[in-house]
Amino acid sequence: MTIKSIKSKRGGKRPGSGRKPGAPNKTSFELKKAAAEYGKEALSALISIIRNEETPPNVIVSACREVLDRGFGRPTITIDAPEINLNVFPAKEVLDGIYARALEEAAKRDQMLIGRRERLGIVIEHD
Repeated sequence: MTIKSIKSKRGGKRPGSGRKPGAPNKTSFELKKAAAEYGKEALSALISIIRNEETPPNVIVSACREVLDRGFGRPTITIDAPEINLNVFPAKEVLDGIYARALEEAAKRDQMLIGRRERLGIVIEHD
């Protein structure tokens, strides 16, 4: 009996499908355009929150952060690392260890099967 695979025309990546490289995402462009119309109003609202004497300090800090992020961009995060060793586990040693472990497990399994066959009196003839 032969089983043939039937290729489905649904699902998966098909050649030529999807948005072409370099083509703008129309949905996010329209959303940004609509939001930009309210940019000045939103900035004014944040500034009024900052200037309001009844505003809690944590809300003022959040509003200031939003204003500064828009005016100067978000700050970059730098990490000072004197030395980074990317070869913590050399690939060859790891693979050799995995291979050796697999051989040990296979040998244990073979011994277990041989023991079961002997106990059950099963004889396997090879051609």
